[in-house]
Amino acid sequence: MIHQSLIYADKFGSAPMREVWSEKSMVQRWLDTESAIASAQGELGIIPLRVARKITRHCNVGVVRPARIAALHRRTGHVIVSLVKAFREAVPDVGEMFHFGPTTQDILDTGLTLQTRDALRVLVPSLLRLHTTVLEQSLRYRNTIMAGRTEGQLASPITLGHKLAVVGSELLDHLIRLSQASDRLMWLTLFGATGVQSSFCQIGGLRKTRRLVRLVGRHLGLRVPSISMHHRTDRFAELGFVLAGILSTLGEVGLEIRDLQRSEVGEVAEPWSEAQHSSSTMPQKQNPEVSEWLEGLAKLGRGYALSLMDIQQQHERDISRLPPELHALPNLFLQTAVAVESANTVLGSLRVFPRRMRRNMMSNGGLIMAEPVMLLLAKKSRRKVWAHQLCHDISMELAATGGDFVDAVARHPEVRRYLNAAEIRAIADPEFYTGTAVQQVEDTARESRVRRRVLERAFRKHELVAAFR
Repeated sequence: MIHQSLIYADKFGSAPMREVWSEKSMVQRWLDTESAIASAQGELGIIPLRVARKITRHCNVGVVRPARIAALHRRTGHVIVSLVKAFREAVPDVGEMFHFGPTTQDILDTGLTLQTRDALRVLVPSLLRLHTTVLEQSLRYRNTIMAGRTEGQLASPITLGHKLAVVGSELLDHLIRLSQASDRLMWLTLFGATGVQSSFCQIGGLRKTRRLVRLVGRHLGLRVPSISMHHRTDRFAELGFVLAGILSTLGEVGLEIRDLQRSEVGEVAEPWSEAQHSSSTMPQKQNPEVSEWLEGLAKLGRGYALSLMDIQQQHERDISRLPPELHALPNLFLQTAVAVESANTVLGSLRVFPRRMRRNMMSNGGLIMAEPVMLLLAKKSRRKVWAHQLCHDISMELAATGGDFVDAVARHPEVRRYLNAAEIRAIADPEFYTGTAVQQVEDTARESRVRRRVLERAFRKHELVAAFR
């Protein structure tokens, strides 16, 4: 796997996230589930308490080694059967009572849920840090005027802070989506072969079965659903699309930085160190490679999310769900983790060039200020359609021949009936045409602080943040 490459590992995932999705962690979370089941069965007298305690003590990858499970799997072709056999080999005196009642999907689903919780504990604090970085930078640059662009063309002035605050608001919504998805994810799966818990009822009776499930949920810190979750792959599909959404947002940010860093634009740039190189042949290059990489990760993320959405199980359960879940979810988390960390580095140390922004904004003779001139002319003449057509005609002529927009408008005989040159020049100053940009940035920062307090409670409910701040 590319995220295990010595060269590329940190381009496709972070070290903490790789640990979450390592084979040892996966097997340990299966064993944690088995341990909780045995412990609860011992408490309820379904199996001897002594047996339960010994099973629990030995449910770790130091005893039940992944390598042995893999060797058995090559023979049995079944992963949880191999887990059971490996445990019985390692602890023969109590091994016969290991995995008493659950089905494979109970262990795989609950283990995956526990790994997902571990992954969110890595991702959520990192995403919160990125959100903080973006909001701080939006406030820092809330008055830094630059050209707004639509369809790739100069449109009307905005501020860099406003551009960043839009990203911040999007990231906050992704955080809210993560907290909402967590409400539908952190559930225990313990329902037996076809989801009706008949195996547990057979060995312990109905009343003990209901108590058993509650106890296992309590041991694992997971809620107990009222009905079987075996068929509920929508939970993981939702998570996949939230992660892909985060990747897409950051991919878009990366493309924006790449565009604004172009040599002929040069308004912002990634942080740079003297040791960096961008080309093996062109020594002058400073490529926005980190930013571009974000969009490459986003392309992968969207594909993985689609594979989770495309799971269609037959009847009560089948194995078609496992390839996308076991492959797509880890990769989505790995890619999202590195994307968030990379974006935090780039945006936190973004190089900003206000003079270049100003020069680019006015580079076409001030045509970017056609809208405010047109609106003032319409206001004074009470002829909006006429004013729009007139400014359009002047703009098209200047686009073809060059010249200064303010001068051309001021010379027009019909315009002079309503506006003098000083009025036109005053209204054509970008400093006075950023509307509510600053207020929107400040309102977004203020609203974010309130909404994050609500998020703190939501994330703490699922123990996804140990230290929220």
